[in-house]
Amino acid sequence: MKKVDKPIKIVFFGTSDRSLPILNSLKENFNLVLCVTKSDTVVGRKKLIRETEVKKWAEQNKVELITVGSLKGTDLERTLSIIEKHKPNLGVVADFSFMIPKSIIDSFNGNIINVHFSLLPKYRGASPVQHAILNGDELTGVTFYLLNEKMDEGDILNQYEYKIDSKITSAELYSVLFKLSAEKLPQTIVNFLKGDVKPMQQDHSKSSYTISKTNPKHTFIFKEDSLINWSDGPNKIHRAVRAFNPWPIAWTYLEDLEKTDVISEKIKLKDNVNKKLKVKIFTSSIENGKLKINQLQLEGKNKADWVSFLNGYCEKSK
Repeated sequence: MKKVDKPIKIVFFGTSDRSLPILNSLKENFNLVLCVTKSDTVVGRKKLIRETEVKKWAEQNKVELITVGSLKGTDLERTLSIIEKHKPNLGVVADFSFMIPKSIIDSFNGNIINVHFSLLPKYRGASPVQHAILNGDELTGVTFYLLNEKMDEGDILNQYEYKIDSKITSAELYSVLFKLSAEKLPQTIVNFLKGDVKPMQQDHSKSSYTISKTNPKHTFIFKEDSLINWSDGPNKIHRAVRAFNPWPIAWTYLEDLEKTDVISEKIKLKDNVNKKLKVKIFTSSIENGKLKINQLQLEGKNKADWVSFLNGYCEKSK
Protein backbone atom coordinates (compact mmCIF):
# COMPACT_ATOMS: atom_id res chain seq x y z
CA MET A 1 0.00 0.00 0.00
CA LYS A 2 1.18 3.51 -0.80
CA LYS A 3 2.16 5.58 2.23
CA VAL A 4 1.57 9.22 3.08
CA ASP A 5 4.13 11.54 4.60
CA LYS A 6 2.61 11.65 8.08
CA PRO A 7 0.26 9.45 10.12
CA ILE A 8 -3.39 9.66 9.07
CA LYS A 9 -5.71 10.39 11.99
CA ILE A 10 -9.13 8.77 11.65
CA VAL A 11 -12.43 8.93 13.53
CA PHE A 12 -14.74 5.93 13.18
CA PHE A 13 -18.55 5.98 13.46
CA GLY A 14 -20.23 2.57 13.85
CA THR A 15 -22.40 0.32 15.98
CA SER A 16 -22.58 -3.37 15.12
CA ASP A 17 -20.18 -6.27 15.59
CA ARG A 18 -20.10 -6.64 11.81
CA SER A 19 -17.87 -3.57 11.59
CA LEU A 20 -15.05 -5.06 13.69
CA PRO A 21 -12.98 -6.15 10.64
CA ILE A 22 -13.01 -2.54 9.47
CA LEU A 23 -11.98 -1.30 12.91
CA ASN A 24 -9.08 -3.76 13.02
CA SER A 25 -7.98 -2.66 9.55
CA LEU A 26 -8.09 1.03 10.47
CA LYS A 27 -6.14 0.45 13.67
CA GLU A 28 -3.51 -1.61 11.83
CA ASN A 29 -2.97 0.91 9.02
CA PHE A 30 -3.70 4.33 10.53
CA ASN A 31 -3.88 6.36 13.72
CA LEU A 32 -7.41 5.61 14.90
CA VAL A 33 -7.95 8.42 17.40
CA LEU A 34 -11.65 8.13 18.22
CA CYS A 35 -14.67 5.80 17.97
CA VAL A 36 -18.23 7.14 18.06
CA THR A 37 -20.96 4.59 18.79
CA LYS A 38 -24.49 4.26 20.11
CA SER A 39 -25.13 4.53 23.84
CA ASP A 40 -25.90 1.44 25.93
CA THR A 41 -29.47 0.16 25.66
CA VAL A 42 -31.71 -1.62 28.15
CA VAL A 43 -33.19 -4.86 26.80
CA GLY A 44 -35.61 -7.53 27.94
CA ARG A 45 -37.73 -8.03 31.01
CA LYS A 46 -34.65 -8.25 33.18
CA LYS A 47 -33.57 -4.83 31.87
CA LEU A 48 -30.08 -5.98 30.99
CA ILE A 49 -27.60 -3.39 29.76
CA ARG A 50 -26.40 -4.02 26.20
CA GLU A 51 -23.20 -2.39 25.02
CA THR A 52 -22.32 -2.11 21.35
CA GLU A 53 -19.49 -4.29 20.08
CA VAL A 54 -17.75 -1.12 18.89
CA LYS A 55 -17.71 0.15 22.48
CA LYS A 56 -16.24 -3.13 23.73
CA TRP A 57 -13.63 -3.10 20.96
CA ALA A 58 -12.58 0.50 21.67
CA GLU A 59 -12.17 -0.17 25.39
CA GLN A 60 -10.15 -3.33 24.74
CA ASN A 61 -7.91 -1.55 22.24
CA LYS A 62 -7.57 1.64 24.30
CA VAL A 63 -9.06 3.91 21.64
CA GLU A 64 -10.91 7.00 22.87
CA LEU A 65 -14.66 6.47 22.81
CA ILE A 66 -17.82 8.57 22.65
CA THR A 67 -21.26 6.99 23.16
CA VAL A 68 -24.27 8.98 21.96
CA GLY A 69 -28.03 8.60 22.14
CA SER A 70 -28.34 10.73 19.02
CA LEU A 71 -26.32 13.28 17.09
CA LYS A 72 -28.37 16.19 18.32
CA GLY A 73 -28.21 18.66 21.19
CA THR A 74 -25.60 18.07 23.87
CA ASP A 75 -24.50 14.77 22.30
CA LEU A 76 -23.70 16.60 19.07
CA GLU A 77 -21.89 19.44 20.86
CA ARG A 78 -19.78 16.97 22.84
CA THR A 79 -18.92 14.97 19.72
CA LEU A 80 -17.92 18.07 17.76
CA SER A 81 -15.74 19.27 20.64
CA ILE A 82 -13.79 16.01 20.85
CA ILE A 83 -13.42 15.78 17.06
CA GLU A 84 -11.98 19.29 17.04
CA LYS A 85 -9.51 18.31 19.77
CA HIS A 86 -8.09 15.51 17.61
CA LYS A 87 -8.04 17.43 14.30
CA PRO A 88 -8.51 14.23 12.26
CA ASN A 89 -7.75 13.86 8.57
CA LEU A 90 -10.75 11.68 7.84
CA GLY A 91 -13.93 10.12 9.17
CA VAL A 92 -15.13 6.60 8.34
CA VAL A 93 -18.76 5.50 8.77
CA ALA A 94 -19.86 1.85 8.70
CA ASP A 95 -23.16 0.48 10.02
CA PHE A 96 -23.81 3.47 12.26
CA SER A 97 -27.14 4.01 14.02
CA PHE A 98 -27.65 7.69 13.18
CA MET A 99 -27.53 10.02 10.20
CA ILE A 100 -24.39 12.19 10.27
CA PRO A 101 -25.44 15.89 10.46
CA LYS A 102 -23.97 18.65 8.33
CA SER A 103 -22.06 20.16 11.24
CA ILE A 104 -20.01 16.96 11.65
CA ILE A 105 -19.47 16.61 7.91
CA ASP A 106 -18.23 20.21 7.84
CA SER A 107 -15.88 19.56 10.76
CA PHE A 108 -14.03 17.09 8.48
CA ASN A 109 -14.16 19.51 5.53
CA GLY A 110 -16.29 16.93 3.78
CA ASN A 111 -13.71 14.17 4.23
CA ILE A 112 -15.96 11.43 5.60
CA ILE A 113 -16.06 8.10 3.79
CA ASN A 114 -19.18 5.99 4.15
CA VAL A 115 -19.03 2.25 3.56
CA HIS A 116 -22.20 1.10 1.77
CA PHE A 117 -23.06 -2.48 0.90
CA SER A 118 -24.38 -2.17 -2.62
CA LEU A 119 -23.18 -0.87 -5.96
CA LEU A 120 -24.58 2.63 -5.70
CA PRO A 121 -26.77 4.23 -6.90
CA LYS A 122 -28.63 0.91 -6.60
CA TYR A 123 -30.17 0.15 -3.21
CA ARG A 124 -29.69 3.37 -1.33
CA GLY A 125 -30.90 3.01 2.23
CA ALA A 126 -30.50 0.86 5.32
CA SER A 127 -31.06 -2.69 3.98
CA PRO A 128 -29.19 -3.15 0.67
CA VAL A 129 -27.99 -6.69 1.36
CA GLN A 130 -31.46 -7.97 2.20
CA HIS A 131 -32.95 -6.42 -0.93
CA ALA A 132 -30.23 -7.83 -3.18
CA ILE A 133 -31.10 -11.33 -1.94
CA LEU A 134 -34.86 -10.73 -2.00
CA ASN A 135 -34.69 -9.63 -5.63
CA GLY A 136 -32.53 -12.53 -6.72
CA ASP A 137 -29.58 -10.36 -7.79
CA GLU A 138 -26.49 -12.19 -8.97
CA LEU A 139 -24.12 -9.30 -8.22
CA THR A 140 -23.65 -6.87 -5.37
CA GLY A 141 -20.64 -5.19 -3.79
CA VAL A 142 -19.22 -2.41 -1.67
CA THR A 143 -19.18 1.31 -2.39
CA PHE A 144 -16.88 3.81 -0.68
CA TYR A 145 -18.31 7.30 -1.10
CA LEU A 146 -18.01 10.78 0.40
CA LEU A 147 -20.81 11.47 2.84
CA ASN A 148 -23.18 14.38 2.31
CA GLU A 149 -26.51 15.35 3.88
CA LYS A 150 -28.60 13.20 1.53
CA MET A 151 -29.11 9.46 1.85
CA ASP A 152 -26.30 7.60 0.04
CA GLU A 153 -26.01 10.25 -2.68
CA GLY A 154 -22.38 11.30 -2.17
CA ASP A 155 -19.62 11.11 -4.78
CA ILE A 156 -18.11 7.66 -5.25
CA LEU A 157 -14.44 6.93 -4.57
CA ASN A 158 -14.33 3.19 -5.30
CA GLN A 159 -16.58 0.20 -5.86
CA TYR A 160 -15.83 -3.51 -5.55
CA GLU A 161 -18.12 -6.22 -6.94
CA TYR A 162 -19.08 -9.52 -5.31
CA LYS A 163 -21.01 -12.40 -6.87
CA ILE A 164 -23.94 -13.57 -4.75
CA ASP A 165 -24.09 -17.29 -4.04
CA SER A 166 -27.59 -18.75 -4.48
CA LYS A 167 -27.57 -20.20 -0.93
CA ILE A 168 -26.07 -17.30 1.03
CA THR A 169 -28.01 -15.57 3.84
CA SER A 170 -27.94 -11.89 4.73
CA ALA A 171 -25.79 -12.67 7.76
CA GLU A 172 -23.23 -14.47 5.62
CA LEU A 173 -23.25 -11.87 2.85
CA TYR A 174 -22.80 -8.99 5.29
CA SER A 175 -19.84 -10.83 6.82
CA VAL A 176 -18.21 -11.27 3.40
CA LEU A 177 -18.78 -7.64 2.41
CA PHE A 178 -17.42 -6.26 5.69
CA LYS A 179 -14.26 -8.33 5.23
CA LEU A 180 -13.97 -7.11 1.64
CA SER A 181 -14.35 -3.53 2.88
CA ALA A 182 -11.68 -4.01 5.53
CA GLU A 183 -9.30 -5.28 2.86
CA LYS A 184 -9.94 -2.53 0.29
CA LEU A 185 -10.59 0.54 2.44
CA PRO A 186 -7.00 1.40 3.52
CA GLN A 187 -5.73 1.86 -0.03
CA THR A 188 -8.79 3.91 -0.93
CA ILE A 189 -8.12 6.21 2.03
CA VAL A 190 -4.47 6.70 1.10
CA ASN A 191 -5.24 7.28 -2.57
CA PHE A 192 -7.98 9.77 -1.74
CA LEU A 193 -5.83 11.82 0.65
CA LYS A 194 -2.95 11.83 -1.84
CA GLY A 195 -5.30 13.03 -4.59
CA ASP A 196 -4.82 9.87 -6.67
CA VAL A 197 -8.54 9.07 -6.79
CA LYS A 198 -11.13 11.58 -7.95
CA PRO A 199 -14.65 11.45 -6.50
CA MET A 200 -17.21 10.56 -9.18
CA GLN A 201 -20.77 11.85 -9.10
CA GLN A 202 -23.50 9.20 -9.00
CA ASP A 203 -25.97 8.82 -11.84
CA HIS A 204 -29.05 9.76 -9.86
CA SER A 205 -31.37 8.73 -12.70
CA LYS A 206 -30.42 5.08 -11.98
CA SER A 207 -31.01 5.23 -8.24
CA SER A 208 -33.21 2.86 -6.25
CA TYR A 209 -34.03 2.61 -2.55
CA THR A 210 -34.53 -0.20 -0.04
CA ILE A 211 -38.13 0.70 0.75
CA SER A 212 -39.87 -1.31 3.46
CA LYS A 213 -42.83 -3.29 2.10
CA THR A 214 -44.97 -2.57 5.18
CA ASN A 215 -43.56 0.85 6.18
CA PRO A 216 -42.85 2.60 2.86
CA LYS A 217 -41.61 5.81 4.48
CA HIS A 218 -38.56 3.89 5.76
CA THR A 219 -35.63 1.99 4.26
CA PHE A 220 -35.18 -0.31 7.25
CA ILE A 221 -36.43 -3.88 7.51
CA PHE A 222 -39.42 -4.31 9.85
CA LYS A 223 -40.70 -7.52 11.45
CA GLU A 224 -43.88 -7.24 9.40
CA ASP A 225 -41.83 -7.35 6.17
CA SER A 226 -40.80 -10.93 6.86
CA LEU A 227 -44.34 -12.37 6.91
CA ILE A 228 -44.34 -15.01 4.16
CA ASN A 229 -46.72 -14.54 1.23
CA TRP A 230 -47.31 -18.12 0.08
CA SER A 231 -48.56 -16.94 -3.30
CA ASP A 232 -45.01 -15.77 -4.07
CA GLY A 233 -43.96 -19.32 -4.92
CA PRO A 234 -41.06 -21.46 -3.66
CA ASN A 235 -38.10 -19.59 -5.16
CA LYS A 236 -39.14 -16.15 -3.96
CA ILE A 237 -40.02 -17.51 -0.51
CA HIS A 238 -36.64 -19.24 -0.31
CA ARG A 239 -34.96 -15.91 -1.08
CA ALA A 240 -37.02 -14.30 1.71
CA VAL A 241 -35.89 -16.97 4.19
CA ARG A 242 -32.27 -16.21 3.27
CA ALA A 243 -32.75 -12.43 3.22
CA PHE A 244 -34.41 -12.23 6.65
CA ASN A 245 -31.77 -14.36 8.38
CA PRO A 246 -30.48 -13.39 10.98
CA TRP A 247 -33.28 -10.83 11.55
CA PRO A 248 -36.24 -10.67 11.71
CA ILE A 249 -36.56 -14.28 10.37
CA ALA A 250 -39.23 -15.22 7.84
CA TRP A 251 -42.45 -16.32 9.53
CA THR A 252 -45.97 -17.51 8.88
CA TYR A 253 -49.02 -18.85 10.72
CA LEU A 254 -49.42 -22.60 11.20
CA GLU A 255 -52.77 -22.52 9.43
CA ASP A 256 -51.17 -20.98 6.35
CA LEU A 257 -48.32 -23.48 6.43
CA GLU A 258 -50.91 -26.26 6.44
CA LYS A 259 -52.81 -24.77 3.48
CA THR A 260 -49.88 -24.14 1.14
CA ASP A 261 -48.86 -26.57 -1.58
CA VAL A 262 -45.50 -24.95 -2.38
CA ILE A 263 -43.59 -26.91 0.28
CA SER A 264 -41.95 -30.23 -0.53
CA GLU A 265 -44.09 -32.18 1.94
CA LYS A 266 -47.66 -31.06 2.46
CA ILE A 267 -48.78 -31.29 6.09
CA LYS A 268 -51.92 -31.93 8.11
CA LEU A 269 -51.75 -30.61 11.66
CA LYS A 270 -52.96 -32.67 14.61
CA ASP A 271 -56.39 -31.69 15.96
CA ASN A 272 -54.99 -30.44 19.27
CA VAL A 273 -52.53 -27.99 17.65
CA ASN A 274 -53.37 -24.28 17.79
CA LYS A 275 -53.27 -23.27 14.13
CA LYS A 276 -53.14 -19.56 15.00
CA LEU A 277 -49.59 -19.89 16.35
CA LYS A 278 -46.72 -18.25 14.50
CA VAL A 279 -43.82 -20.27 13.15
CA LYS A 280 -40.41 -18.91 12.12
CA ILE A 281 -38.53 -20.49 9.22
CA PHE A 282 -34.78 -20.19 9.70
CA THR A 283 -33.42 -22.19 6.79
CA SER A 284 -34.78 -23.70 3.62
CA SER A 285 -33.76 -25.02 0.22
CA ILE A 286 -35.32 -25.80 -3.15
CA GLU A 287 -35.99 -29.47 -3.87
CA ASN A 288 -37.65 -30.60 -7.13
CA GLY A 289 -39.16 -27.15 -7.61
CA LYS A 290 -40.66 -27.04 -4.10
CA LEU A 291 -39.66 -25.26 -0.89
CA LYS A 292 -37.99 -27.63 1.55
CA ILE A 293 -38.07 -26.30 5.11
CA ASN A 294 -34.98 -27.36 7.04
CA GLN A 295 -35.19 -25.56 10.38
CA LEU A 296 -38.14 -23.82 12.01
CA GLN A 297 -39.42 -22.67 15.39
CA LEU A 298 -42.97 -22.77 16.65
CA GLU A 299 -44.06 -19.87 18.82
CA GLY A 300 -43.01 -20.55 22.43
CA LYS A 301 -40.92 -23.59 21.50
CA ASN A 302 -37.28 -24.35 20.68
CA LYS A 303 -35.89 -24.56 17.18
CA ALA A 304 -36.47 -27.90 15.46
CA ASP A 305 -35.62 -29.61 12.22
CA TRP A 306 -38.41 -30.48 9.78
CA VAL A 307 -38.66 -34.16 10.76
CA SER A 308 -38.98 -33.29 14.47
CA PHE A 309 -41.70 -30.78 13.63
CA LEU A 310 -43.63 -33.38 11.62
CA ASN A 311 -43.36 -35.93 14.43
CA GLY A 312 -44.52 -33.47 17.07
CA TYR A 313 -47.33 -31.55 15.42
CA CYS A 314 -48.51 -33.30 12.25
CA GLU A 315 -50.58 -36.33 11.37
CA LYS A 316 -48.58 -39.14 9.84
CA SER A 317 -49.16 -39.50 6.14
CA LYS A 318 -50.85 -42.71 5.11
